[in-house]
Amino acid sequence: MASSHRKPRSAGSRIAGIWTPADDGGDRSPGEVEQKIDDLYRRADSATERRSAPKRTQKINSLRGKPSSFTATPHDHYDHAQVMSRLAARRKDAVAAHLTERSTTTGKRLQAPDRTRSDPRTAKATVQEKLSTARTLLSQSAARQQRQEAAAALAQQAVAFARAQVGKPYVWGAAGPGSYDCSGLTQAAWKAAGVALPRATAAQSNAGTTVHLADAQPGDLVFFHDDASHVGVYVGDGTMIHAPKPGAYVREESIHYGDASLIHSVVRPA
Repeated sequence: MASSHRKPRSAGSRIAGIWTPADDGGDRSPGEVEQKIDDLYRRADSATERRSAPKRTQKINSLRGKPSSFTATPHDHYDHAQVMSRLAARRKDAVAAHLTERSTTTGKRLQAPDRTRSDPRTAKATVQEKLSTARTLLSQSAARQQRQEAAAALAQQAVAFARAQVGKPYVWGAAGPGSYDCSGLTQAAWKAAGVALPRATAAQSNAGTTVHLADAQPGDLVFFHDDASHVGVYVGDGTMIHAPKPGAYVREESIHYGDASLIHSVVRPA
């Protein structure tokens, strides 16, 4: 009896470029294969993993090229046809959804107001704010100017009084009206302008705002010696009016009447 020989079945067949598993030791069914392919498709389509596409492609190709021991049957062909149909449908739906999303996003961008452009109300508010700031600065500047003018007027009164005392004798401890010492003269001069100063020279050196010698203005007090023991009323052009010492008279002379190093400080009372 002649023995019949059956032609061995191939390890698998290709349908639409995909291997159809014939047998996987009973561990993988056509449905599982479909699920595996679906999973690979989702991974390949994921926007957050696009950079990994070459690796997925390699993995899919390895599955496609893997021999299978399943026997291809009409039912298997039908299953794979369904798989391919589902894949195509999902791909089509994904593309349509992507296009719809892009269209919607673009529409929203076109409809959204351009915030980079100036809103008339915002521009008006900005202008009003700037005008308010300008008015405030102008008001502050005007007030400062008024204070400076008022202080200058007081200083001129002090200078005028001191000049009127020129020629009167120096007497230690005297504060007028017939004679003066240095601090008595400066105290009386600023009293005539309505500003009260301490009696002692050292105390007067702390009764106002210290300024640089180069910024000295008429009416400022110029102090001399390390202990600020002498003082005169500055009248401008590097000169002052002071009561120099016993035996001398109130006079106007240069602030550099002695060595320049004698100047201690300059103080503005008003």
